[in-house]
Amino acid sequence: MKKVIKFVRIIGFLGLLFWFSIGAGEAQETGEQEQSGQDQEQLTPDAPQTAETTDFVEAYAAGKFDLAARLAQQGIDGGDLPRDRRGRAYLAVGKAHVLANRFDPAREALDQALALLDAPAEAHYERFKLAYMDRDWVTAARDLKALAEQRPDLARPVHLSAVQAIQYGALGMGEDALVFDLLIALRNARYSGAPNDARPDRLYRDLVQMLGERGRLFEAEALIDLIHDVDLMAGMMVDRRFAPLWRVLDTKFGTSASSLTIRELEFINRTRQNNRSSLGMVRQHMKDLRRHGLPQQAAQLGGAVMNSVESGAIGQVGGSDLLWVANELAYALLDMEEVDAAISLLGQLAGLDPKQVPGLVNQQINYAGILMGLGRFESALNAAPLAEMGAVSRYGQFFIRQIAVCSYEALGEHEKALAALGPLQDQPLINPRATQIALLCLDRADEGADQLVRRLENERIREDALLALLTPDLSFVQEPFFLVLQDRFDVLRKNPKVISARDKVGRDLSLSLRPIYWAAF
Repeated sequence: MKKVIKFVRIIGFLGLLFWFSIGAGEAQETGEQEQSGQDQEQLTPDAPQTAETTDFVEAYAAGKFDLAARLAQQGIDGGDLPRDRRGRAYLAVGKAHVLANRFDPAREALDQALALLDAPAEAHYERFKLAYMDRDWVTAARDLKALAEQRPDLARPVHLSAVQAIQYGALGMGEDALVFDLLIALRNARYSGAPNDARPDRLYRDLVQMLGERGRLFEAEALIDLIHDVDLMAGMMVDRRFAPLWRVLDTKFGTSASSLTIRELEFINRTRQNNRSSLGMVRQHMKDLRRHGLPQQAAQLGGAVMNSVESGAIGQVGGSDLLWVANELAYALLDMEEVDAAISLLGQLAGLDPKQVPGLVNQQINYAGILMGLGRFESALNAAPLAEMGAVSRYGQFFIRQIAVCSYEALGEHEKALAALGPLQDQPLINPRATQIALLCLDRADEGADQLVRRLENERIREDALLALLTPDLSFVQEPFFLVLQDRFDVLRKNPKVISARDKVGRDLSLSLRPIYWAAF
């Protein structure tokens, strides 16, 4: 089948930390309305003048937060405000401080407001935003919990990335009970993630674990219906932390990978009905189609998106999401054995300027990785350094080093391979998968087994190792070098040390998933 791959250089980046509106935007809108009114008065000099309000509550409701704060402070200083009205005065003062990034006085005023208000949800909302900006995870968790309980409408629009930052930040401070209460409150508020294409699967997967640990199995079972991500579901089926739910999971899904992939496909089809323009959902849909063994449909979906970008139908979109759609298109072509077309597309992506295309480093690493997998080792060595021209993380740097280890070793340059291996050995859990692949390339079975045991013993990265130990479906893996490495990894699966470590934290299961990228390690 002849494929014509077209690609347009996309420059731009869209990223929202919060979905909720902030006061600055409200004030700007009000200012525009005020300016419009002034223009009208200039056109009609005889128009009656409107007296400025002297009530801070009215000023606050009108979005005139500086005026509201001045009037509120006068009321506070006067000392004759009723309790609840005094609370609203402190709220007005706190809001003005928040907008001006005066964190300490804002915190003091909002604390006073919370102590006085009969209905404190709005004060919780303002202090929540303040705490998040100040990375005060515990206070942010408490206020978000209060919002979810008192005003679910204010909690539901909070961006999923913010919720997860608060969750893991508070957990890192030992506030497990608080995080559990927060997730329960979000569940009760029917939080489904924001923006509209966000997926709270991991959030609720974590809550399922917490409920199971507390013996609240009926609640945990009910939450399973909110989790559709294939890897998360498969992880729950093999991770011993979810052992109380294994009976339910086995009954629902058996050991057929298709039962998980069909369920995810049905979900993404439903959710995309109201989010047809979401490139994040397009990418997920393509991944799901590929995992279910339908790369042709994935390629059709991705090709339609790329063509619509060329024709201007999508318009100014976030470059990062579009890059990932193109990335999935390349992998779908590879699944279809359209190797030259896949390499051509990824090569065009990798050749863009990372300074103008944020997030490009991922595609540059994938390009080098596929070249390595195809046995084009010199080309891989030339391609991998392109990723270092952008904002590459240490995690990404370790993939670049792993590509160097494997390529140099395959070319017979053993000393260069060992030199590239050094940092991976020194810090093997910075990027545990890259370290694992590098050791496979060097055919170091004992060290590879030790690395797998380290991964299994580390709770943070255990799930990925347990999934790697499942026997994969390699029917769509076209890169011959990855198949060689997969044979070496099969030896590690049978290593007694690995089996013992796996059985302590998980179980073996005849669940054969198709790997999405780079086979299964």
